[in-house]
Amino acid sequence: MDLLTMAIKNEIRTQYKSVRKFSMAVGIPQSTIVSALHNGIGGTSYSTVLKICRKLSINLYEYSPLYNTSHKGMSLISAYSQLDEKGRYVIDTLMNIELERCGGLSYEELAKEEEDGTAEDAENGQNA
Repeated sequence: MDLLTMAIKNEIRTQYKSVRKFSMAVGIPQSTIVSALHNGIGGTSYSTVLKICRKLSINLYEYSPLYNTSHKGMSLISAYSQLDEKGRYVIDTLMNIELERCGGLSYEELAKEEEDGTAEDAENGQNA
């Protein structure tokens, strides 16, 4: 299974608990989503993938670096997506402590940079 399909599957499970609920929320037939998840998102129309990713807040343009993530990294991402709110808070807190220790940016700073970059990308796209 490709990484984008895996991310979509994890986000559907995390945010909606079932494909049926997500299908109703996004307005795409359940059979289309089930087929895309089973066969891989690569064979699905771009407009459908875009609609799915927007609803799940998956940034297609920033997602590409995950393709270079190791299998262990993807396992960690998958495990993180299965945590409840308290579990994510604990991991986020520990990550911030370690990032500070190593001299890196905090989660909040990384998120702000990503948001700023996304806003700049949108502005550049409108000006093109």
